[in-house]
Amino acid sequence: MVKLRLLTQEDLPFLLEIRNDNSTRINLENDSVFNLEQCQLWFGNLKSNWYIIESNNIPVGYVRTDGDFVGIDIHREHRKKGYAKQAFKEYLKDKNYAKLWVFDDNFAKDLYLKLGFIATGDTKTIRDRLYIEMIYEK
Repeated sequence: MVKLRLLTQEDLPFLLEIRNDNSTRINLENDSVFNLEQCQLWFGNLKSNWYIIESNNIPVGYVRTDGDFVGIDIHREHRKKGYAKQAFKEYLKDKNYAKLWVFDDNFAKDLYLKLGFIATGDTKTIRDRLYIEMIYEK
């Protein structure tokens, strides 16, 4: 079982370890690499809550939010263990509505469909890949 806790300044190196990994960046709209100074500046201006995903008090990933938009990134060493699914369920349990963008060829799209997200029909092309918007409504 996972728990979500608010992201703190002390979590930023862990966040960057996940965020800057090539296997994470390939599936992000903004695939830039960030340094700690840039991340600290971003954190100081953050308008939405982000969360660290923990399993047995060990950080395994994070939940990123921007208004109604949500995304989850899991550390490379903790993938394929169900943490993203558990974290989404935990995050969505108190939500009636959420949105996300996903690359059409990202394996995570299947998870989103199983969780009840549906494609809105809005798409864009990023780095020659189809990027689709999905919504969740209770």
